[in-house]
Amino acid sequence: MHAMNLNHPNFISLVNSVTNGFTEFVTSGMLSPGYLLTPANRGQQGLVTILNMFSVFERPIGEIFAMMEDDLCGQYSHPPVSKGKQPANLMYPAQSFIREGKFHFRDKVYDKVALNPLVMDFSKDQDEWGRSYYTSEQQDKILDYVKDTLDGIEWYRNIRPEGLLEFFPFLGVNPEVHTADFIQKLLDTYVRTDHAAQWNSKQSNGQKHFRGIKLYPPLGTNPWPEDPVKLEKIRLIYGFCERMDLPIITHCDDQGFRGITAKLAQQYTSPESWIPVFEHYPHIRIDFAHYGKQYNPLAKSPLKALNDNIADDPWFKELMELMRRYEQVYADFSFSGTDPRFYEQLKTFIDGEKDEKLVHTVLEHSMFGSDFTVNLAKVESYTNYYSIFENSPFTSEEIEGFASRNPVRFLGLQDAPKRRWGHNGNAG
Repeated sequence: MHAMNLNHPNFISLVNSVTNGFTEFVTSGMLSPGYLLTPANRGQQGLVTILNMFSVFERPIGEIFAMMEDDLCGQYSHPPVSKGKQPANLMYPAQSFIREGKFHFRDKVYDKVALNPLVMDFSKDQDEWGRSYYTSEQQDKILDYVKDTLDGIEWYRNIRPEGLLEFFPFLGVNPEVHTADFIQKLLDTYVRTDHAAQWNSKQSNGQKHFRGIKLYPPLGTNPWPEDPVKLEKIRLIYGFCERMDLPIITHCDDQGFRGITAKLAQQYTSPESWIPVFEHYPHIRIDFAHYGKQYNPLAKSPLKALNDNIADDPWFKELMELMRRYEQVYADFSFSGTDPRFYEQLKTFIDGEKDEKLVHTVLEHSMFGSDFTVNLAKVESYTNYYSIFENSPFTSEEIEGFASRNPVRFLGLQDAPKRRWGHNGNAG
């Protein structure tokens, strides 16, 4: 999930990417009816949806965490429907998910809800066009975002010492815009390598609380660049993660924030682009967020983009091929799970797949994720998103794997005696 406010994204990069490739932006899928402009989100309801999302973005990060827990406790009520229309896929549980000091989901009860706040690296080297009156040549936005995230976690832990939320944040790094020395300093300063499940440990004193690395190709990260200097920087990250047995989460749908043109973003984001990484680092563990979902009408007509099956997406097929070939490939449901059809289609694929080894891998390497707060563009609330998952066609045992066993294995936790509801996710 993404806890962020309006200070953190780099809107200059977004504007720059659109200006340098406006035609690509229009045809990239951002305006696809399958992505944001669904029929239920047009007109006044779309305005209500956007206002709801930005009301969360206005809050400090700590308050976002507290709000998420309050929502699961049933402390918010569904507002009246506006002018006869309502948001798509409204689903709510008969009882709140958190009650009597535990998290309840179907027939299982959990002690904790484990969040993976993904801190994105919106730092940007401003080129000649990107510099303006008030912008500097370089913006290391990651440092402020890291501080705000850690402060928000500590704020939550101080006001709710008995709260159910536990935190396993991921550090965003965009090697395209930093020197190798700066990247090494980020890793040494913020990334924890002891694999203990508890928040506090000897190693985690101070700022060393991040449990893995978040990469975001649409902001300019090429998984395997040809330029030797750029390759050296990203191999520094891969080598560190493989040596320390730390996971990586990478964005993997064709939308989200961009700092480069849509065409280049898709090239970098494609699962196939990661084959050289697995070939050179066979033990590296990578989660492909959003399950390779594609909304791009260049590949599909707008109507087909709205009604298509995920199993027909080229990136989904590439992701399945990666799972066949490499043991450390994971994928999560974040944002894709705003539409109940995603779970139905994934279940149909699993049940119809004849390769039993692949079926086993998919069940063992798929993970729940929300992409909160970004997913508020397509669902009404955090609880609404959970309810869609609860009503999915998966068995309770399969859901237990997606939301507890698989995330614990992905995180590499050594001592996790309590039952935790794991929550991987991505912005984009």
